[in-house]
Amino acid sequence: MTDDNPKLYDLSRRKMLAGLGAVGLASVGAGLGTSAFFSDTESFSDNSLTAGTLDMSVTANLVAANEYWVNEGGLDLSVVADSEDAVMGLQIDDIKPGDWGIICFEIEVGDNPGYVQVCTENFAEAGGANPEPEQDAEGDADNDADLGEFLLTTVWQEYNGATDGTGMKSDLNVLDPVFNNNSDIIPLAYGEPDLDGVVDADQHHTTAREANDILDVANGGYMIKDDAGELAVVGDADNDADVYEFCLLLELPYEVGNVVQGDSVAFDLVFKTEQVRNNDTPFANNVSGNQTNGTSP
Repeated sequence: MTDDNPKLYDLSRRKMLAGLGAVGLASVGAGLGTSAFFSDTESFSDNSLTAGTLDMSVTANLVAANEYWVNEGGLDLSVVADSEDAVMGLQIDDIKPGDWGIICFEIEVGDNPGYVQVCTENFAEAGGANPEPEQDAEGDADNDADLGEFLLTTVWQEYNGATDGTGMKSDLNVLDPVFNNNSDIIPLAYGEPDLDGVVDADQHHTTAREANDILDVANGGYMIKDDAGELAVVGDADNDADVYEFCLLLELPYEVGNVVQGDSVAFDLVFKTEQVRNNDTPFANNVSGNQTNGTSP
């Protein structure tokens, strides 16, 4: 007898596995199509931070002097200080009353603007030889060191004369107000001083001792200022202040006489610069050594 009803589950094992495999592949395919999220990627590449630089050079030129200094080769002085190593400066022996010389300094600050401080260090006076004329002038044989008291040492903002040895003291203009006993009166042209460095009530030529009191590093030195009395910014090319110049006049008046025979004065003139940016207290930050995480080691 023949069974006319078809067998609903007449499936071999192989057919069943094949069918399940097809279902499985379809499931995998569906997974591949639905597993990706919306996404996007942005980046900033090639990042670099570089510290800036601040570099100062100072050029000193002996631009004019009296005949003795010229004949003795004093005008050979033209030196540049551009490293931390000290540079030999002015060496003049046998100074006599009436001798004088003008040294002009050119300060250049590169790469970034900076404040500039000028200091004296190692200021020293010595009595040296003590001949009989000096003892008579001093009234005893103590051999006092007097040259620092009488050697006039003034700072000028401008020198308009020749630089071949034929220039004159009268070519100096604008006595720097910090060295003037009346800082409200500028400009002041050169005037012939008396023994105490006084020209008139408005102008006083400082002595080497007085200048050292102003410039002494122990007293904080002198930070260069502009005509308005504000700290000068050197190296600011946008304001035409990339170079700062001033001149130093050294002069021993005729009237001094024998009291300074054999005496000497010695000092170091030191120039320092600090950045302008983020610097509200230049040369008074009291930071020493290299910094690590904002603290001194």
